[in-house]
Amino acid sequence: MTRTRLPLVPMLLALAAVVAGTGAYAAWLGASARPAFHGTTYDPVAPAPEFRLVDPNGRAATLAGYRGRPVLVFFGYTRCTDFCPLTLDRLSRAVRELGPKAGGARILLVTVDPANDTPAALKHYTARFGGRVEGLTGDTAALAAAWRAYSVYVAPGHHQPELAHSGVVYGIDRHGDLRVVISDGASDEETKDDIRALARL
Repeated sequence: MTRTRLPLVPMLLALAAVVAGTGAYAAWLGASARPAFHGTTYDPVAPAPEFRLVDPNGRAATLAGYRGRPVLVFFGYTRCTDFCPLTLDRLSRAVRELGPKAGGARILLVTVDPANDTPAALKHYTARFGGRVEGLTGDTAALAAAWRAYSVYVAPGHHQPELAHSGVVYGIDRHGDLRVVISDGASDEETKDDIRALARL
C-alpha cells in the first residue's frame, strides 16, 4: 500500500491556522468573562467628571485624589431622614461584607444641602457608617458644577427640611472611568455584585 505524504508547507500553514483560531477563541472567552453589572452601564466608557470639593477636614478633594481604588458617588444630605441613610447603609454593608473583593472601594457622599452640611456636620454624620463613607461639600459654584456634571437634580421637598434629589449611585473604577449607575432600587446582593464587578476592572 502506498502512503501519501502531505507537503510540509501546507501542513505548517494548516497548523498555524489552528493555533491562530485557538488564540482568537481564547481572546473571545476572555472578553466574555468581563464583569457584568446589574446596574446601567456606560458605552462607550469615558472618564468620570472631575470635581473640586472639600473633605470633612476642610481640605481640597478631587476625584483624581481617589485614583487607584473604586469609588461610589452618591448625592444626598445629612438631614435626610430615610432614603439617604438607607442607601449609605446598603453601600457600607456591601463594602464591609465583600472585604478585599471590594478593592478598597470608597463611598463618597456629595451634599445637595451646602447650607447645612458643613465639613464638621458631614464628619459627624458619616461616622455612623463605620468609616466607609466620606462626606464632601464645597461652595455653591463648585457643588452646582458637580451636580450638572452628573445630571443630578435638587429641588425642595413637600415638607421642610426635605429635599428632592437624585437617588442613584455612580460607580467609578480605579482608573477614574465611569462604569455603572447602581439604581436606588438595587437589592443588597445586586449592590454587592456591582461593587465586586467594579473592583475587578
